[in-house]
Amino acid sequence: MIFTNIDDFNEEKTCTYKNETYSVRDNGAVLRHSGNSERKRKIDDTWTFGTLDDKGFMRIGGEKINRIVATAFYGAPASEQYVVFHKNYNSQDNRAKNLSWVTKFEFKILQPSIQSQLQLLLDMKIEKILSDISILQTIDVPNLNWMKSVTQAEADTCLQKYIDLKFSTPQEIEDLNWHTQSSKDVLKNLNPDYRESLTPNAVVVGNMIPSYFPCCPQEKSENPLQEYFTRLQPGNVYYMNSKYKVLVQQIAFVNDIIIIKCESGDGENAIKPWSVSTITYDNGLYVHELYRTCFQENSADKYFTVLQGKDWTGGPVFDDYC
Repeated sequence: MIFTNIDDFNEEKTCTYKNETYSVRDNGAVLRHSGNSERKRKIDDTWTFGTLDDKGFMRIGGEKINRIVATAFYGAPASEQYVVFHKNYNSQDNRAKNLSWVTKFEFKILQPSIQSQLQLLLDMKIEKILSDISILQTIDVPNLNWMKSVTQAEADTCLQKYIDLKFSTPQEIEDLNWHTQSSKDVLKNLNPDYRESLTPNAVVVGNMIPSYFPCCPQEKSENPLQEYFTRLQPGNVYYMNSKYKVLVQQIAFVNDIIIIKCESGDGENAIKPWSVSTITYDNGLYVHELYRTCFQENSADKYFTVLQGKDWTGGPVFDDYC
């Protein structure tokens, strides 16, 4: 969470949102006025950052605080099609400077996971895709098919919003697009073996093809590996690239290391259908390393077991000799 001292702010405004009057501070705190209500409600006339809901948003009286702050500092949205975008991808950070009204299409495009998926499918930068939105007619992915109805005018507006947000300040360049020369230098300084992936905050070790990690968290967390671990359910895609995809089969979390037994999405048609990988966390980066690929499943079972510090009682396996 980004919460600071509730009285640490530079600017305060007043707005009306859904027939309620609020005082709003640029640090994300709000106060709902009791006004002429016959009965003062418990949270009226009290400054608060809100309470966290099960979706990761802060609310007051059932209303999202991000929409109240955005309304106070940037005016009411042009229509119900507009949503609030958090520039640093932290949905609990409702400071005014971190918020912006965007259309639902713009919101999707600004998500690193969507950008990575589109870049993986089309092998081109998001700026080029938005410059000629008809390119999306060539894709056939269920969760992206809705984008085919987007007009070029909408895409042009989205491109401008994307550029404005991406290059507003040096810090936002790092927040919104970590694939910069600066980030490359950071990786090199942290570990010369680290290589960028197609997913922000994710790096790989070794000669893995540039890949997209759909379960990798994008929000900041007090327990980043635990958050990642809960997303890696059996059957989920662990990573995918232009050549293949790899599915989660079993997972373990031992001594701050996530250990994954994986199966190729091509099943038995793959030359080595089984593999074992690890994930660690280093200075804000999720580090993905392929430990071993295997011809036979019992080999993967052995390496998955041994990496957990457990005894393997199944004897030698085929891949021990490969």
